[in-house]
Amino acid sequence: MSPHALKGLAGGIVLATGIIWVTQAFSPEATVEPITIVEQQELEISEMMAALQEQGYYVSAEEPEIEETEVEEIPAEELEEEAQEVEEDLPDSVTVETVNVYSMTLVISQGTSSHDVANQLEQANIIDSASEFLRYLDRNNLAEKVRAGEFDVNSAMSYQDLANRIT
Repeated sequence: MSPHALKGLAGGIVLATGIIWVTQAFSPEATVEPITIVEQQELEISEMMAALQEQGYYVSAEEPEIEETEVEEIPAEELEEEAQEVEEDLPDSVTVETVNVYSMTLVISQGTSSHDVANQLEQANIIDSASEFLRYLDRNNLAEKVRAGEFDVNSAMSYQDLANRIT
């Protein structure tokens, strides 16, 4: 390589470096203030609770109280009488199957978890499986949306109907 070509190559590299530096130094991104990292401090539980309450969250250090609810049962004799009356009006080709429907007023107090609600529903024979109902709530992002209140529910309701009622 000739000396003139070598000087031209070196000059081109210096010129390109200068252009890149000027472009980088005066770009809008270079004038943005740097981000400062703040050290995290460890808080006591009482401090965390106070901070959450200041932001409007409900915080409870106690286990939520689950109120006992009464399950309304219809006497078997009444059900059998009604079933016989219906069966008499049906044609012979139709078979009748008796299904027990349980109903209750579900009382959910503030702070009650969806797990506790599912267990209450299972104990009252409203649902067959608390874990399946919890999976349904999780899949549909409803587990954290359970509201406090009193809700009339029954075992004929689907998981979707139950979730719509309590969320």
